[in-house]
Amino acid sequence: MANNYNTSSNFTTEHYPWSNTSIGIVSGDSIPTSDKSMPLSKQDHELPTYDTFTAPSAPGIGDLPPNYFDISIVPNGAILYNNQVTPYTEVSKAEIERNKKGVRSFDPLIDQNPDQLWLYFMTYLNEKPQLKVNIKGSYTEYYTTTETYTDSDGNTQTRDVQQSRTVTEFHFSVDISPYICNQWWRVAVVPLTKAVNPGEMVTFRDALEQYTLSRKKIKEIVLQKQLLGWNLVELQRQLITLVLSTGYRNDICITYSTFNQEIVARSSSKLSRFANSSIVRVLCCISCLCIIFGPIYYCLREIGSTRDKIVADYMLMKSADTFLQFNAQMIANAVKQRSYESYVAHFA
Repeated sequence: MANNYNTSSNFTTEHYPWSNTSIGIVSGDSIPTSDKSMPLSKQDHELPTYDTFTAPSAPGIGDLPPNYFDISIVPNGAILYNNQVTPYTEVSKAEIERNKKGVRSFDPLIDQNPDQLWLYFMTYLNEKPQLKVNIKGSYTEYYTTTETYTDSDGNTQTRDVQQSRTVTEFHFSVDISPYICNQWWRVAVVPLTKAVNPGEMVTFRDALEQYTLSRKKIKEIVLQKQLLGWNLVELQRQLITLVLSTGYRNDICITYSTFNQEIVARSSSKLSRFANSSIVRVLCCISCLCIIFGPIYYCLREIGSTRDKIVADYMLMKSADTFLQFNAQMIANAVKQRSYESYVAHFA
């Protein structure tokens, strides 16, 4: 998509913050972002490529989200691809809890049974992660207030005080989830640096069995969902330019929000449930008991958690340029209307 937006040196501030729950997204020469749909190949495990697509250059290390885990460092034999999984006819019966991050379970059904834990992860891997881009325009307003104070002689005086506040002019989000493939592509265990031994290879099944063999009262295993295909930092810059093309000249902030990006299993023990209770955490914070029990809890979590990071890749089916091509007018209109609404991206 040609960049036809006019920029201006009058633009005041560009903010590029990552959301606290940002999902890992990377682009690179090995990752196609063709405008064509990309079904998974049944013949091989490589991402499909198209003659009409020219791969973008890979982003610099500073462009990648801090929580992105590179599966390319994992031996190919340790990577589980979607087309290697035997179809199953039932879904997990494990009791779950949902939040914005995803699903978690304390069900004893998956505590010590690797087959049931496998079915639990396979069931919720079929729920793709969600991604929203948040676009905000604002400016700083300065005003004067009167303050009362007591001078050195004990007399009451007043004085003018300069204050400032941020005024938000628009703040809307665009759900990019229609561009995310419904089917996961691959799962891999990315060993932590301190856990890697020469020649060591840990499969997804190995990680599940290690978890179920543990008899610790506090333990957890986490799978993180990642997206492949777009350079989000570059998309931020393009969206800044798009907003500027509407004539808007105040501060612009582009952030990302992610949802349903984790699958978590935790010990069913009473100690585990108690330690992970939101009520307990709140009470610890307001009573300052976290100073005492916080370090103990996190040490137990560190000891009880799996030593490796489990990640699953999901592909974005079309390029970021296609997203802009079909959604630029909607975004520009939302800026002009000073919108506070939520939108779903058009997908052609």
